[in-house]
Order: sequence, then structure tokens, then C-alpha cells
Amino acid sequence: MRLVKSTVPALLIILSFFSGASYAATPDRIKAEINSGQMVKLKGNVHGLAQPRFDLGRADSSKMMHDVTLAFRPSTAQQQDLDNLLAQQQDRSSPKYHKWLTPAQFADRFGMTRGDIQRVTAWLQSQGFAVTSVANNRNEISFDGTVSQVEVSFHTEIHNYMVGSEVHFANATNPSVPAALAGSAFSISHLHDFAPKPRATIRPHLTSYISGNHFMAPGDFATIYDVAPLYAAGSDGTGQKIAIVGQSSVSTRDLSNFRSAAGLSANTPQMTVLPATTSTRCPGDEGESDLDLEWSGGVAKNASIIFVYAGLSAGDSCTNRNGKTVWDALQYAVDNKVAPFISTSYGFCEGGATGQSGVGLAFAQQVQGWVQQGNTQGQTVVAASGDSGAADCDPNSTDPNDTSATQGFAVDVPAAIPEVTGMGGNTFAGDAAGTVTGTSPNTNAGASTYWSGTTGSTDTISSALSYIPEDAWNDTAADLASPGGTLSASGGGASIFFAKPTWQTGTGVPADGKRDVPDLSIAASPNHDGYLMCSEDSGSSQTQASCAAGFRDAAGVNGSFTVVGGTSVAAPTFSAILALINQSLGSPGLGNVNPNLYQFASSSPSAFHDVTSGNNDVPCTSGTLNCPAGTTQIGFSAGTGYDQVTGLGSVDADKLATAWAGTTSSGFTLASTAASFSVTQGASVNATVNVAFNSGFTGTVTFTCTDPAPGSVCTIPPQINAAGQVSFNITTTAPTVGSLRPSDQGMQIFYASLVPGLLGLVFTAGSRRRSLSGMRFLGLIVVLGFSTLWLASCGGSSNSNATGGTTKGSYTITVKGTSGTATSSTTFQLVVQ
Repeated sequence: MRLVKSTVPALLIILSFFSGASYAATPDRIKAEINSGQMVKLKGNVHGLAQPRFDLGRADSSKMMHDVTLAFRPSTAQQQDLDNLLAQQQDRSSPKYHKWLTPAQFADRFGMTRGDIQRVTAWLQSQGFAVTSVANNRNEISFDGTVSQVEVSFHTEIHNYMVGSEVHFANATNPSVPAALAGSAFSISHLHDFAPKPRATIRPHLTSYISGNHFMAPGDFATIYDVAPLYAAGSDGTGQKIAIVGQSSVSTRDLSNFRSAAGLSANTPQMTVLPATTSTRCPGDEGESDLDLEWSGGVAKNASIIFVYAGLSAGDSCTNRNGKTVWDALQYAVDNKVAPFISTSYGFCEGGATGQSGVGLAFAQQVQGWVQQGNTQGQTVVAASGDSGAADCDPNSTDPNDTSATQGFAVDVPAAIPEVTGMGGNTFAGDAAGTVTGTSPNTNAGASTYWSGTTGSTDTISSALSYIPEDAWNDTAADLASPGGTLSASGGGASIFFAKPTWQTGTGVPADGKRDVPDLSIAASPNHDGYLMCSEDSGSSQTQASCAAGFRDAAGVNGSFTVVGGTSVAAPTFSAILALINQSLGSPGLGNVNPNLYQFASSSPSAFHDVTSGNNDVPCTSGTLNCPAGTTQIGFSAGTGYDQVTGLGSVDADKLATAWAGTTSSGFTLASTAASFSVTQGASVNATVNVAFNSGFTGTVTFTCTDPAPGSVCTIPPQINAAGQVSFNITTTAPTVGSLRPSDQGMQIFYASLVPGLLGLVFTAGSRRRSLSGMRFLGLIVVLGFSTLWLASCGGSSNSNATGGTTKGSYTITVKGTSGTATSSTTFQLVVQ
């Protein structure tokens, strides 16, 4: 026995040597055993609507809770590395400028280790939960379980709440986690079923004359916001992708009717319903998504629109979602890198103050984690800033028709997140938009400085002539004067969760140390002038006609359409503008665009129309939060430069594209002639790229190619000094059958002998006579030897000249042109079959 004891330390030393030489492990975040005996509370994890005044008592302990998600923050070192990378990816002098990550690369660098994931999964399963998924970023684990299991495992209580006319469930207290997880875990989502509400402002369905009234069609938008020059230059969205997130299915008939009525070619969006949900149309949500899909594709006319939406889980309803919501659709779009541009018109106020009905700090930070991941992947997230002026928490679910704010100043998540571009709203100024009566469409729509007055025309839907001066959007007074009216103004203010980012500077930016919203604004009033939309969604269970005859009928007068407004319009339309700019730049993505936007605002000529008139004031109840005695309203006013109503102002798309092109210092652009090129294993394909020279550029362009497809070679074209088309020849490798090289066999024998040989020396040195235990230990050495030999024989390509050829699949190929300091790049997909 003395022999065995004396050799164990030596054994451990030798094995640890080989283990350390073979792996460079990422440090685990979980340093101790996960023990439920020691628990730590996670602050900021109670939804703002889980208030005592709504409490109906404990929920049914046997009720199933779906998609409960435990989220982990990066370690301190990882977060510092992430912050540095985000800055470098936007620094034009950095070699990491616009070098975007894949979700897998993000996980390996900023996610939990696989060992940590296994440990947390094992603990959850030991508590009786069914683990359903692990996010690609390896920072979230989702699981199902009963109310009782959740209460016991996380030391909280799940209660029912009557909010308005709806019964919801939510955790009444902050949950707790084992102490071993406390340093990493910070949020547990889906402990409640409060889903964001659609906020598009939809006017009653109209079948009245379109003639004699002013409305916004895609052609009008292109004129007013100077998108038309981008179209003329060839940037129409071809090759670009925009993800729209929602929580209802839609009718493709609505979408096709809209494009037909607007004079656009057919372009059906790709539909992606989240796993474990069923495609269902939800009143209100369907109309919101119709707006987002129709207008993102109406501005970026030939872009690929991808609709990612949460359906309903078993037993759910549109108003009670015990499962996935639009938040999950946003996370999915990022975690699967669905598209370079993501638009969301949904949100919820931050909350945080006593009595506010917000999402809370923990969930807001969880969403920020998604967006930061998206930024590292080259994704831009654009969000509506809200439609309740400076009081984003009002009206709330306790009274959807509330006419006076009671919850004080508040801003919207995700728009308040620094890495998100928050979009506010404007209205066309004065008589430029015509005269409005109540909620009727404009009736003073004859020829004017800004409109051509195409009354009775059967072939012209768009009639705007130029940019129209704008004020801040605030229809609150007019809306409250009408039955069912509510707060209707551009969302804006200062965040209580997020500090001011270093790039948010310039004239008008408050010196408040807080992240201010919005960043930009676009026309949002349904009155001055509303956007045309085709939707069968009436806001109830009833469906309605949907532009079947277009915006006008065959006689050129009657149509069947919906008029819509709100900051919900601003998010998808600006996302579309960014996609057009991205195409013009030949870029694989822009990431966080906010630093550039604030830089461009201070340059001349400005890419923005400064909106200096109007406000987002809304009535408030005297004596409530931020509304002291004698006060009747709260809000902010527009002014010179930045303001918390319209941000930097509205956009001139062509000037913004020109400003962005100037940041690349490029006198030429590259654009792939196709979105993808297909090739079979062992064959080659010529990927063609158009090279356009800007006016005055006379340089010589050389090319490089980044080809991630294993076993393939990308041959670059020769340098050129004139515009034209070039070809990148990509040759793939066919599978081959290999044999073990003699040198590899020798190395295997060497390593197979080394471990047992060293152990044998230890054995011999410590042995004076053979014993039964010694023989057993010698047997262990032999087993180790054979194991080492077996592992060496399975060592992969480094020990064998056999290849599987270029792996079948889709690869993103980036080609780049360089001329001095000028650069331009474009991407395409290589599909290996």
C-alpha cells in the first residue's frame, strides 16, 4: 500500500503536465459548488406592474412556467475586453475596425465556459426543471418548471395580479440564487407574463377618397427625406437584410397589397416563428407588424425583410403570454445573427421609481447584453422611443385610456440603451401639412409649396415635392379631445439606468451624466400626415378589407386603407435608410451607429434637419411623481441642436450617406453582383464584383479576399485603375481518403510509450518487491498506455493526411479593395454543395 500512496502524487503531476500542455482553458466563473443552502438575492428583478394594489394572492403551485431564463453577465475581465472591442470596431485607425464576430466567436470570448454551463444545467435539473435551451452566446439558460419549483428553488413567491381587466402572474419578490452563482447571475426573466403592447397609432379603417387628402406613401417618404438620390445611384436594398421583430403572425396578402398599391415589385418577407410557439394572429400586434414590414420594405425596396416573431405557447393567449414574447424575438435575431439591421417598435418604460410600471434594472441590462453582442457582430438595433411623450410609463395597463400622467418622467427600453438608436417623432409644421379636423385625414391638400396636389390622378400616389419643415410630434391635445384619446407625443428624456456614453456630446446635449433619448426623429403624426398601410387588423377579433383594390380603385378615387403614425414608423424606416447606406458603402454591417450620428451632427453640411419647435409635454396629475402641486404638465421642449424630444433632428438620407462615405476615405466602392455563389466540392466558381470609381478618383485598386471555407483557395484578380467588373476565383477541395504518415505513427508510439514509461520509472523506483497492489498499479499503467495510443490515433488532421474536402455549407466571403488609404469591401455567400 505504501507503494501506491507514494506514486499517486507523481501520477497527478505527470497527468497535469500533459493536461496543461494540451489545453488553454478559459477561466470558469463558477468557483464553488452550487449549493442551495446559501442563497443571495438578485436585485431589480420584480416587474413594475407586480404591485400590492393589484395582488390577488398566490398563483396555483402546479401551474407550468415556460422559458424561465437565467442570465449571466460577463466576468469583469470579459466586460472590459468587450468594451475595448466595441470601441475598436468603431475606430477607423484600429485593425479591428468593422471586424465583426460570429455568435460562436462571441460565446468563446465573452460567454460562460462549457463546464460552467454543464454545472448550472445539472443544478437546475436537480431542482426538477427541464432545461430547454442554452443561448448561442452561452450567457443564458432557459428551462420549464412549475410555480412550486420556481418558488422553492429561487426563494420567491409567484402571485396573480389583476391589472386593468386582465389577470397576470408575476414574482412578488426578488428571486435568489445559490451563492456560487451570485457573482455571475444577475437576471431571471419570464417569471411573469407581462408582454409589451403594440403602440402604433392606427386611425379608423378608411374607404373614403384618397384624392383630396394628403397621406404618406413610400414615394413621398423618399422625396421628403432625400432617399431618392440613393435609389438613382443604385442603392435600393439589393443584397441587404433587415430583421423585424414582433409577436403575431401577419397576412401576406396585406403585405403584397401594400407593395402593389405603392407601385413596388413583389418581395415577400421571410417568416421565422420562434421554436416552441404556434403561429397566431393577435389583434393590435398584427397591425404593428404590418406597419413595420410594409414600411421597412417600402423604403429599402429590394432588401430581404426577415420577420422574426414569437407565436403562442400551449395554453397562452394574445394578452397572457406564459412563454415567448417580442423580447425573445429580439434576442433570437441577435443570437442567430439574422440580419445586420434589426428594427423593433415595441418597448416598455424603464421603471425603477416607486410605483412605476417598468421592466426593472436587471432586465434592461439583460437586453443591453443582447445589443452589445449584436454590435460586435456588426448588427445595428433601431427602436421606437415611445408615444407617451416624457411620461413613457403612462398610460399603463391599469387604464389604457388614461388622460393624465401619474408615474413621472420615464424613457423606453430598448431605446434608452446606449448601443440602440432611439427614434422619436415629428409632425409637419403649420399649413405645410394641410388642415386637420379631429382625427380626420388632411383635407386642405391642394397644390402647395410642398405638395403637387394630384387630386383625381389615377397613376400618381406620391405627391410630395421636397423636404417639409417639421415640429416635434405632439398630438396629445387633439387626441384627448376625441373619444378614447390618449397621450400621443414623441418619447424622450433621460435614462435612470444608463450613464451618458462618451460619444453623446454636442450642442444641446444635457450635461446630466445620463443617456438621453431619442437620437433622431422622423415624421410620426397620423394627422400631419399619416402613413398609408394595408392591414386586415381592426384591433379586435374582426378582420377587415385590406387594400384589395389598392389605395385607389379603378376609378381613381375610392380605396381601402389604414392610416398610421407613432414612433413605430420611425424605427423601420430609419433601419431601411441604414440598409441603403450600408449597400452604398459595400459594408458587411455598421454595428453601433450612434457615435457616427453625433459626429455627423457637428459637421457641415449637416446630415440632419434640426427641429427646433414643439415639445413632448403631456398632462400630469398634480401631486404625483414629478408633478408637484400646481403643476399641470411634464415634458421637454425642442431647441437648437440636440433635444430630448426630437434628438438630433430628422434625417437627410443622401447627405447622411455622403457623410458616411467620407469616413471610409474611399474614392471607389465594391458591390457583389449576387448575394451568393454556389459551387460543388472540388470545383471552382468565379464570384464577380463591380468596382465603381467616384468622380475624380484616379488611383489603382488592389484586392484581398477573406475566405473562411476550409480547404478552399480564393484567387484575387489583378489590380485595376479603371472602373469595371472583377472576378474572384474560389477553388474548393474534394474529399480524399488518406493514410497515416510514418512520422505520425512514430510520434504516436513515442507518446504512447512516454506516459507509461515515466510511470514505470516511478513504479520501479518505489518498488523493492512485487505485490498484488503493485501489479494492479502496473496494469493501470498499461491501460494508460493503450489509452494514449488510442487518443493519438484519433487526433484529427494533424496526424493524418485524409481530408473531408471543403465542408458543405454557407460561408460569408469578404473581398476588399485598397488604394492608398482608401478602402472598400463587400460580402457574399459561398454555398458549397
